[in-house]
Order: sequence, then C-alpha cells, then structure tokens
Amino acid sequence: VPRMITLTYGAGVGLAALAGVLAAPVYSVNPSMGANFIITVFAVVVIGGMGSIMGSIVTGFAMGLIEGLTKVIYPPASAVVIFVVMVLVLLTRPSGLFGRA
Repeated sequence: VPRMITLTYGAGVGLAALAGVLAAPVYSVNPSMGANFIITVFAVVVIGGMGSIMGSIVTGFAMGLIEGLTKVIYPPASAVVIFVVMVLVLLTRPSGLFGRA
C-alpha cells in the first residue's frame, strides 16, 4: 500500500508538471496561474460525475470542444456556457453524467 500511494502521488505530480509545461507557452507563468482554471475544472468534474475518472475525461473533452466552438460563434458567451451546461446536467441528472445514483 505505501508503494502504491507513492506511485500515485508521483504520477499526480508528474501530470501536474506536464500541465504546467504545456500551459506555460500559452499563459503567463505566475504563482497563481492555476486559479483561472480551478472553477472550470470543478464544473467539469461535477458534470462528469464525482468519482468518475472516465466521466471527467469525456466531459473535459466535450466541454473544451463546446467552449471552443462558442468562442468562434459568440465569444462573450464562452465563459458562461460551461456553467449553463452544468446547471442543465444537474437539473436532469443530479449525480452527473457518469455518476452513480
């Protein structure tokens, strides 16, 4: 168990480092650069279903596509579209799309 915890922690740190390296050329690097994404990430996890890894992955791709298309069609609505989808999903399926009831 301690080895599995260590490997899981190491994989999480590695993924966080990779995300930072990939985001650095696009966004300015500063200590609070993750604060811009945390609300969107929370919405993606809630839409996908709490505790569902596959739900978070599928929802992340879908929300990225929806937000990108919204930026092309009507840019002012791109910041709101994820939360509108979150409200609609929570009204129809309170446990999320892939969550267990």
